[in-house]
Amino acid sequence: MKAYLKEFWTDKRVMFISLMFIIYSCSALFTPYEPWSWTAVIGGVVFFFFLEYFVHRFVLHGFFAKIMPKAHVGHDAHHHDPLNMTFLLTPNQYNVPYHFLLWVVFSLAFWSFHLGSSVMAGFTAYHLYYEWSHFVSHRPIQPITPWGKWMKKFHLLHHYKNDKHWFGVTHPVLDSVFGTDPSQNEIEKTVTTPVKKDSKQGNAN
Repeated sequence: MKAYLKEFWTDKRVMFISLMFIIYSCSALFTPYEPWSWTAVIGGVVFFFFLEYFVHRFVLHGFFAKIMPKAHVGHDAHHHDPLNMTFLLTPNQYNVPYHFLLWVVFSLAFWSFHLGSSVMAGFTAYHLYYEWSHFVSHRPIQPITPWGKWMKKFHLLHHYKNDKHWFGVTHPVLDSVFGTDPSQNEIEKTVTTPVKKDSKQGNAN
């Protein structure tokens, strides 16, 4: 387990997200408190909660892949080689611009650097949780909680059963809402992820 913790936390992408979480948190803590501070933090969590599903389904797999072709190619590479750390986490070429862009957008939208930082602190905390959940799904790590174990199996269905369904990595809520969480028996097995004999990441069935 120590080796996997080291692999995750020393990755440059995770280090960047962690650094931004510290910066956002300090920016929120050392600026005047506002009544909506914690609501802003929760709002950031909820924003990523939705972003996770829509980016995965419509940008990495769907029509909007044409808008970000490199992201689509990188995600396709992840499906063909899910154990490869290069394609497992969100690249910093996207992390860096969208973190700073969203920080500016939220700060201007609320006309408050404090609230903008609070939103981004919540957003980034959930982003770290997302990256860890995705990392665990493709490593021989047994999640501690029943929820973690269930979500790992849920994500592996997307890889090894049908990549047109089960887009959630940290939650199945939007899959349930939009009908992309069908019964396994109803769906034909059509995947792009090869099953490797030496794979210890888990079993989707």
